[in-house]
Amino acid sequence: MTAIGIDFGTTNSVVAVYNGSRVEVLDIDQPPPVWEPYGFGRVLPSVMARDEAQRLCFGWEAKQRTSGRFDAVKRMFATQLDVATDDQGESLAVEEVATMLFAELRQRTLAKGIDASQAVVTVPANSKGRARHRTKLAAGMAGLEVLALINEPTAAAMAYAQKHPEARQLLVFDWGGGTLDVTLLQSIDGVFIEQSSSGLPRSGGIDFDNRILELIREFYPNLADLSSEERQRLRLEVELAKVKLSSADETAIQLPNGQPFTLTRSRFEKAIEGLVKESLQPLDHCLAEIKVGPGTIDALVLVGGTCRIPAIRRAVQEHLRMDADPNIDPMTAIGEGAAIAAAIMSGGLKDSDFFVCLEHALGTWTVDPKGDGRIFSTIIPRGHKLPAKKSEPFFPIQPEFGTVSIEVVEGDPDAHFPDFTTLKQWDVKLYEPYQPGSARDFMLEYAYDVDGILQVKAVDNESGVTILQDDVSYGVARDKRELKAMSDRAKAAVESGTLTETSIVQVRDAEGAKLIEQARVKVIPFLDSGETAPLESAVSKVETASTDSELTAAKAELKRLLAPYSYLI
Repeated sequence: MTAIGIDFGTTNSVVAVYNGSRVEVLDIDQPPPVWEPYGFGRVLPSVMARDEAQRLCFGWEAKQRTSGRFDAVKRMFATQLDVATDDQGESLAVEEVATMLFAELRQRTLAKGIDASQAVVTVPANSKGRARHRTKLAAGMAGLEVLALINEPTAAAMAYAQKHPEARQLLVFDWGGGTLDVTLLQSIDGVFIEQSSSGLPRSGGIDFDNRILELIREFYPNLADLSSEERQRLRLEVELAKVKLSSADETAIQLPNGQPFTLTRSRFEKAIEGLVKESLQPLDHCLAEIKVGPGTIDALVLVGGTCRIPAIRRAVQEHLRMDADPNIDPMTAIGEGAAIAAAIMSGGLKDSDFFVCLEHALGTWTVDPKGDGRIFSTIIPRGHKLPAKKSEPFFPIQPEFGTVSIEVVEGDPDAHFPDFTTLKQWDVKLYEPYQPGSARDFMLEYAYDVDGILQVKAVDNESGVTILQDDVSYGVARDKRELKAMSDRAKAAVESGTLTETSIVQVRDAEGAKLIEQARVKVIPFLDSGETAPLESAVSKVETASTDSELTAAKAELKRLLAPYSYLI
């Protein structure tokens, strides 16, 4: 059985397969003639759209639609958003949109005569558990058995090493449509070991498009007055202009009023200086973490569509004082590496191997004995190879307490600004009533596999009885019957080409859901930290409004705050 590799991207997706002697990237979509000369022939835009009759389309056809579009769903994986809302105010579950995209990738692969029952799927190196779980969940609901989730930079390194097996120390700079990951890896006899990884979870090609839109706004201040259709046409023009400037010194963008806006590469590079400078910070962090200098790196691998921008390539190469391999296709390398990993795991490639490492520590909250609140207690440390199984003993706060609250927490306790996320929580009853002199401790065990599912077990040490056994497989728990129904709907929709009405999620207020999505996904990630507080507060008011009048007022406030950034939306 042949397993495939899937690079499920924010902007574009790639499917590849190892055919026994080499990796083949599948042609699963046909770009418009205006895009074809720029290397887009082997990618499928990660976009789904529907018309008024609920007929579905995907890829390039969907990308060119001016309404009914669902795109950049991958960026929602890391958020708390459960629904994606189109411009017409209709909502679908985030996982259902992603499932249909995966199902479409699978169907197009099957149409090529290639078995698509098993896959290795790539994820950003620095994505946290919620995003990883949702990726695996959506792929599984689409009918794919996910052999492993592997980090995108690891996949890129594997693609590079197939052509250059002599390289030992590799630095992968992976900048796609929505995330930046920098990873240092070591290759030893075909085995790839991640040594250090850092990145920016919300930074990519979309941000560069927005810089161009800001330039246009200075020339054409009426961007806020554009219809949603005009905005979408302009966004396509902007994205294409960005692509053209990778090989041309200037290009023209057709504005909605019919005027051309001339953009030179030098002006574009001036506008993105801040983004370029920011991208070097995770690079320096990786080098410092394992105490190596630029001269000790054997290979620099630049992947992701954003790395086609000359200013990016130049900045990274100058910073490291070395050239990147020009023969690596930034658009398809990650998918190629995923295909190699899939061949290894399915037995089709026996002379290579790879390790998947934990990108964030997994632990739980405990009480600080000094009385300073909660502290994070690590159970599986960051960087531990997977699969991993670790356990630690814990005690209730007071011996007489009959229950304990156990939280699975993910984070980076050693980071300069530690960030923690609770993935799941249980109130667990201890086995025996309290007896004076009893130890009342229990052993908490985490077992984490390459499939992205964390098994949690707690055993009462005195009695040996298991008091908790569960998994953290979906980040936020859902009714699994609901997931089954969602999977059936999504696969049926892709096969028939029509979305059923039962897929549409009835939210309390469609307008409010759309405003929240716009704020969380399309505006807040692109603002400086000092600008986000008013928007975050307004979003919270919409989410928590308890009366119609409160909701109306909260939506009006959020609309007002979003208005200056309408060009981003």
